[in-house]
Amino acid sequence: MDAVEPLQMPPMVLHSGEVPAFLLAWRRSTAAGWEGRLAIPRPGTAVEYLWAPAAQLTRLRSADYSAVPRDEERPLRLPPMVLSRGDNPAFLLAWRPFTADGRQGWDGHLAIPPRLAGVAARITLIWVSASGIRRLPEVDYSFVPRLLPAAGGVLKSA
Repeated sequence: MDAVEPLQMPPMVLHSGEVPAFLLAWRRSTAAGWEGRLAIPRPGTAVEYLWAPAAQLTRLRSADYSAVPRDEERPLRLPPMVLSRGDNPAFLLAWRPFTADGRQGWDGHLAIPPRLAGVAARITLIWVSASGIRRLPEVDYSFVPRLLPAAGGVLKSA
């Protein structure tokens, strides 16, 4: 069993100076110089994907863009989307078991996009009981890691 980490969110940028978006890749464009491949969460369960000229993107000081590929064939990938309490869209990063008051269950590690979290240009990370998470039928969750504590506190895959 290998040590695993939660899935990672791609770095954020602001599209047109105000819309939070996730930067998945860069490519050269003859018309616009460099373009960024964006994933923009929309209300409901939709994510809009588009290419935008670099001039329309504002980088955030806190974001690390070093992992963004300059290869449109292998862009970064968003973790799968779920609906959390109140049917709010979120991204599922990992599962972990818990034991509390003699009962056992699973928690999901969620990344809530900023537009939905009410915090400008920041992702909110929370743990939520699996009963508070609704999976979407068309989404593949098979690659979401299960974090299991092992001796010494290292997380192991199941």
